[in-house]
Amino acid sequence: MMYRPASPAAVPASQAVRQRRDRSRRRKETLVWRMRRSAVALLVAGTVAGTMTAPAAAGARTAGFDVQAHRGGLGLRVESTLASFGNALQLGVSTLELDVQITEDRQAVVTHDRRVSGTKCVDTAPATPGDPEFPYVGKYVNTLTLAQVRTLDCGSKTLADRPGQLAVPGARMPLLSEVFALVKRYRADGVKLNVETKVEAGAPTETAPREQFVQITAAEIRKAGLLRQATIQSFDWGALMRMRQVEPRLPLVALTNVDFLQVGQPGASPWLGGIDIDDFGGDPIRAIRSFGATTFSPVHGFPQNGTVTDPSYRPYVTRELVRHAHANGIRVVPWTINDAPTMSKLIDDGVDGIITDYPDRLRTLLAQRGLRLPRAYASPFDVQAHRGGRADRPENTLPAFAHALTNPAVSTLELDTGVTADGQLVVLHDRTVNGSHCADTAPVRPADPEFPYVGKLVRDLTLAQLKTLDCGSRTPPDAPRQIPVPGARIPTLAEVFALVERSGRDDVALNIETKISPMVEDTAPYQVFTRTLVREIQRAGFVDRVTVQSLDWRTIRYARGLDRRIETVALIRQYGPDECTSLADECSLRAVYGDPTVKSPWTAGLDWWRHRDVGALVRAAGAGTVSANWQVHDPQQPVVASDDWYLRQNPAYFHGPRVRELQTRYRLKVVPYTVNDATIMQRVIDLGVDGIISDDPGLLISVLIRNGLR
Repeated sequence: MMYRPASPAAVPASQAVRQRRDRSRRRKETLVWRMRRSAVALLVAGTVAGTMTAPAAAGARTAGFDVQAHRGGLGLRVESTLASFGNALQLGVSTLELDVQITEDRQAVVTHDRRVSGTKCVDTAPATPGDPEFPYVGKYVNTLTLAQVRTLDCGSKTLADRPGQLAVPGARMPLLSEVFALVKRYRADGVKLNVETKVEAGAPTETAPREQFVQITAAEIRKAGLLRQATIQSFDWGALMRMRQVEPRLPLVALTNVDFLQVGQPGASPWLGGIDIDDFGGDPIRAIRSFGATTFSPVHGFPQNGTVTDPSYRPYVTRELVRHAHANGIRVVPWTINDAPTMSKLIDDGVDGIITDYPDRLRTLLAQRGLRLPRAYASPFDVQAHRGGRADRPENTLPAFAHALTNPAVSTLELDTGVTADGQLVVLHDRTVNGSHCADTAPVRPADPEFPYVGKLVRDLTLAQLKTLDCGSRTPPDAPRQIPVPGARIPTLAEVFALVERSGRDDVALNIETKISPMVEDTAPYQVFTRTLVREIQRAGFVDRVTVQSLDWRTIRYARGLDRRIETVALIRQYGPDECTSLADECSLRAVYGDPTVKSPWTAGLDWWRHRDVGALVRAAGAGTVSANWQVHDPQQPVVASDDWYLRQNPAYFHGPRVRELQTRYRLKVVPYTVNDATIMQRVIDLGVDGIISDDPGLLISVLIRNGLR
């Protein structure tokens, strides 16, 4: 049976116009593409050393080589998870390759298997008590609802044939929209998404109908605004033909395994959408051109998991096939190649890209050949180790900061400062030496009348006196995993700067708090405090790596006046009517909840009741980041009683606007503090914040990996 495109009479006029424009655009793009290939070939011929062989010259034409991370790069992290896709973005790929299945309630989820595989996913609990369909492993995705699918843990099991694969316990089967959102969060506008509709033409009852796949996938791409970043691939060429009708702006990628073509067999293969490949002389390139596909994505050879070094290996993709495809304006991107020799052979054949489980291996090979690599995207999420990560080491000590610096996923050291009697900046949280963290050892000199020093104000003690304190032997009850470091001293800020310099971590920032209160005069005056801090930052050459934060906004306003290059952070502590009853409760915005006559002393003369908007207030203070207790940003929190300030919840704690508006309207970063519970971390990440300050950066990083943000 010969496949014939729909006649013009069968196509709406507007669609026919779009199709003519598409054909014209493709002809122009093909012409430009061929001209560029010729230009590059001439450049190579004229400039590359004579030792370059002809096959390598063919590879050199692939300056924009397409590195496709198969299911996110399943050789590196568990497949088809936010963790794998985020890792691929950070590694640097040009395309995320992914598969879509449709659930019983018409939700597009990202998974390769039409039947939930017990080698990849495990059941946790039924979606509803007594669910008769539980357990879900072994069921077809099209017979399960999204709620049922989301109970599955698809991150704890690793594949035996992928020994380096990282497990991500608790990873769920993501929605297609969540993968799109992740790419947007990274602002990875240069990364394509190659979305496969997993229509099972050979067993159509085991997946959603073709029409559902096409309509739902197209709708999700449109909704995300990613029509220019997405391509649609399928082994079911009928789905591609239908996608061409439903959303002609989406480029089509024709997947095939050679057996699916059924060359020389009577009738049309069920995989080819009514096309009989023999009507095209067995030529898949001519066949896919007939319905407007722009990329041919075949198996690379036989067996499909074989390599060119195997004696029995038979290539399907050859230099001749690639040249034939290119002559017809078709790109060639074979699947799935994981070894360097086969990758090299295909690059020499002139392919336009490779789909691989190991994008790191492909990047290494491209770099060796001097080819341009795809951009690597930094995680958009700031992991701040609170006081150096006090869950692990004694807070605000050099051992704590040194330990945090060994973790490449930590992006910021958060720390506190005070000014001594002799004008030295020291790193500690409390304005008074705290006996729960520090212990006296000996006076700095015999019969020092100020000894013992525990319980004294920092401003009344010299650096030499403070340096006698042991602040590493005592572990607090709220940090049971903290490893003591006997003899650890209170460091100066200069010592912390020097430690960071020696570490070689040029990527690490420092978020420095001035521990000062407008309510009492128990520190150096705020002008003296701020000038001392700014001078120390300037002296160390850390102006572009430091933010200055404070609950007392006089500090951040004054710091900006002293040096506009130093970014500032407006700290906020705000709760509800039960917690904010008087000035003594130290609430930042509504000093007394519900009473506009009581002005907050913390916001440097700026009045919440005038603005009633966190974004407007913070911008008026000149800060670029807002850092509040996380509840300030959560409009959906229920009422939860707790003795822990960071676990209690109440709708009254929310002070708008929402995170997204703070970021877009006010151009603020949002970095809440101090989040140490994994469930709350997930809640806060889902709010879309830019970072989190945590005592336990290791726990935060594990949650971020699950979300594709580390």
